Amino acid sequence: MHVYCPVIWSNITYSLIELVTQHSKLKVDFTKQRALFMPVMLVTGMILSGCTSLQTGDSGEDTLADPDRALKISETPDSEYRDRSDLIYEVLLGELSGQFSDVDQALEHYVRAAHLSDDPAIAERATRIAMVAKDWESGLEAAYRWSELAGDNLKISQILGVLELRSGNLDRAAVNFEQIMSFAQDSPAKGYSIIGAVLAREPDTAQAVLLLERLVEKFPENPYGHLTLASIAFQAKDYMRTVHESQLALKLKPDLLEADVMHAQALMELEETDEALREMKRIVEHTPDNREIRLSYARMLLAAQKFEQAVAEFKLLHAENPNDSELIHTLGLLQFQLGRYAAARASFSRLVERNQRKDEGHYYLGRIAEAQQDLTAAIAEYEKIEKRQYFLDAKSRIAFLYAEYDSLDKAQQYLEEVRHGLDDSGDIVEVYLIEGQLLYSQKLYVAAMDIYSKGLQEFPGHSDLLYARALMAEEIDRIDLLESDLKAILSQEPDNAMALNALGYTLADRNFRIDEALEYIQRALEIRPDDPAIIDSMGWVQFRLGNYEQAEMYLRKAYRLLEDAEIGGHLVELFWAQGDYQEARDMMQKVLKQFPDEEYLLELKSKLEM
Repeated sequence: MHVYCPVIWSNITYSLIELVTQHSKLKVDFTKQRALFMPVMLVTGMILSGCTSLQTGDSGEDTLADPDRALKISETPDSEYRDRSDLIYEVLLGELSGQFSDVDQALEHYVRAAHLSDDPAIAERATRIAMVAKDWESGLEAAYRWSELAGDNLKISQILGVLELRSGNLDRAAVNFEQIMSFAQDSPAKGYSIIGAVLAREPDTAQAVLLLERLVEKFPENPYGHLTLASIAFQAKDYMRTVHESQLALKLKPDLLEADVMHAQALMELEETDEALREMKRIVEHTPDNREIRLSYARMLLAAQKFEQAVAEFKLLHAENPNDSELIHTLGLLQFQLGRYAAARASFSRLVERNQRKDEGHYYLGRIAEAQQDLTAAIAEYEKIEKRQYFLDAKSRIAFLYAEYDSLDKAQQYLEEVRHGLDDSGDIVEVYLIEGQLLYSQKLYVAAMDIYSKGLQEFPGHSDLLYARALMAEEIDRIDLLESDLKAILSQEPDNAMALNALGYTLADRNFRIDEALEYIQRALEIRPDDPAIIDSMGWVQFRLGNYEQAEMYLRKAYRLLEDAEIGGHLVELFWAQGDYQEARDMMQKVLKQFPDEEYLLELKSKLEM
């Protein structure tokens, strides 16, 4: 018979009572949540095993049989029981707080437990909870306690380095990362491999770069330091720095393949496309069996829109890995892009047969059939798509096919049937939007407004439906309705950049209440400063205000971001108004080449008699 620790168990009982009191509002039924509390009981049991060892000898005999040992136990200081009960109390509440998803409370208890215990596992747990809670100060306190108890090791140095870095303590972070290097003295690559993997996960890449700079300065002859710095700079989109550091790495170790590839990829990002592709081709030729490098080269060819060469590389990859669904899929897309429909059909049919990416396979089989004017086959493939990513797009394409080759009534009836078969409110709204877009494509603007109004009866105040109806109102010159719907959106979502931009642009385009239009567009631009449509609106409102220099700055920027017909037309109008007639003609020629059937451009060309 074992003698239990009355002081400890009384504290545990008190802790549980207090916990239930604190969380009574959660109405947790303890008898129904045994699984929830089992980890806590296990932790408590582990700690209490120390209590049992106080009462039982190594032989397992009852201490009552040994009066002298019983006397020693009776003389154990109360403070030792108190310390142990305090520790159990903190760990118990820490675990229970975690089970109730109260991370801050769990952290508070575990940090206290770390100082009460000499067990490094408790300090480690406190550290990990702090990282989940993003409490770097508490994390450092727990991690240094962990280090004190466990001694220096690679894992602790990594965590301390990260915590110091996230706390803004660059000097102390550098000390810990240097410690990582010392642990990996046997391999010049290993230390930086660990550091690179750790820093690649850091959200503040600028700080990560600064830290690496210090390490590289301390170990300047290590090529892997320059390679790691190049990699983190690439992640930070500092491609010039990537080029520089990868070159330094190659100077120190000319056969460092990763640096060679990194250099080519950075050149690609700097739009030095031809040089980047030449470098990657050279690397592929020197390492013909390296699948990852060939795949990187193939993707670079894709990005450069060199589809024929990309197909050749993907075919080589596919020949080596005939069952790789990702390669089959990519080849299918490329062949579809190039109009090689028979080859594309074979690729997507294979995916369907293998039960891989089935929905996508049926979708592109439908697109291929549609491109070949086999409408029955196209609809049959689209109908096989289940309720996943391509489902609504497929339904939309079927409706448009019915409208074009059968009747608009059949298309609308089909969409109504689809809508009635849906449960998700977002999907139902999307089908209303599809039907409205179908009517818009037929220039039936009032009918489109009626569909959106029907949707709004089912989903009052839905911002997407209000926005779509507002755009239809603009088509029939009902600016009052447009303004009403957009302001209804803004009353619910004052930071809705699309609504702000649409309202501001419409006022500017109609050339009235320009100051108010400017305010709307300024607010939209503050929310989405890199949106080319909003930048174009700002250029257009500046044009209306007569600020041609400002207008040109914004419109050129918008066109650089997005070569759109309307943005190009705005530049034409601006150049013409400034008297730059030749530049206006050149721009008109450029955008008409891209968008030969754009009504706005054709009307503008006629108006300016170009």
